[in-house]
Amino acid sequence: MSRSMLVGVVAGIGVATAGGVAGFALLGKSTPSEQNVAMVQPEPAPVAAAPAVAPAPVPQPVAAAPAPKPAPRPAAPRPVARPAPEPVQTAAVPPPVPAEECWDEEVTVTEDPKDQHAIAGTALGAVVGGKLGNEVNDSDLSTAAGAAAGAFIGRRLQRRMQENREEQRTTTTTVRRCGPAGVR
Repeated sequence: MSRSMLVGVVAGIGVATAGGVAGFALLGKSTPSEQNVAMVQPEPAPVAAAPAVAPAPVPQPVAAAPAPKPAPRPAAPRPVARPAPEPVQTAAVPPPVPAEECWDEEVTVTEDPKDQHAIAGTALGAVVGGKLGNEVNDSDLSTAAGAAAGAFIGRRLQRRMQENREEQRTTTTTVRRCGPAGVR
């Protein structure tokens, strides 16, 4: 792949991303209050004057006799309200307090490595691998392949070194703990 082609691909991706972000920003912010929409009302049709004609008489309905009302039902007897019983007063007894027990417990703590993601080993390996790849063949592809392989190897070496130092980062302390009796 030539340099000009690589530059063109990267530039095209950048322009497409910028266009997508700008389009999303414009579409995402439009609300009905921000849009200028003209509402078009249809014009009413002209009404022609009609000749004056008397309307036809409408037949009137015959009034029906009202239906007889049913006899009222007798009211159901209502229950008599009784006063609520008075609560019984009892002496307040405090709940029993559980006995507390204390003991010494050894706690082992392992500190995390300072460089948890092995960034230093990855970066150093990438630089050395890229330099060696360039020495083998003076092309961008061999330099990139050497950098990738160097980064992988550098990361693995740093992680292995951190695992070997784990004994140095482990500390054991004695902690006094207390709790209810019989829990321990």
